[in-house]
Amino acid sequence: MSFVLIRRATFDDADILAALLVDYLREGYAGHVGSTPEQLRRDVLNDRSRRYVLLAEVREQPVGFVAWDTVYDMHWAMSGGQINDLYVAPIHRGLGVAIALVARTAFEVRANDGAFLRGGAYDRESTRRAYGRVAVVQPSGETHLSGRAFRQIAELASRPTREILLGLPPIEWNFEA
Repeated sequence: MSFVLIRRATFDDADILAALLVDYLREGYAGHVGSTPEQLRRDVLNDRSRRYVLLAEVREQPVGFVAWDTVYDMHWAMSGGQINDLYVAPIHRGLGVAIALVARTAFEVRANDGAFLRGGAYDRESTRRAYGRVAVVQPSGETHLSGRAFRQIAELASRPTREILLGLPPIEWNFEA
């Protein structure tokens, strides 16, 4: 696997992100058109937005993205991140791109004093299995990455994909402070 570059999407990436979004929605949400580049620039890819998107590139070609927001869990009195969408083009699946996106998201959340990630693996068994390698996946598909496991994933964010995969924490680390 070539080196995967994960970077924050910018205002100028709206067309790229819109194209990836079309592919993502075509695969799992037939008939849904997604956001236009103009909508992405207005609502997501600007300096005022509290929404974040990271792009994954292989050989300078966009191959996936993760979209997330900051959240606050009043029950545990801590900030974290909510992954809303995660997509990797089919030809690049199984190569660690998704975990590299999750690791970079954890890094960014942690850099802003966050202590967990949550999201969902609702509609695809392969997604549940992938998330289940590092996070707690509820029967509903709701997924949580927290505790020592969250910190480990965040610390791996700058490493090559192979090292991230070799350094994945055990599930039990989600229950350690």
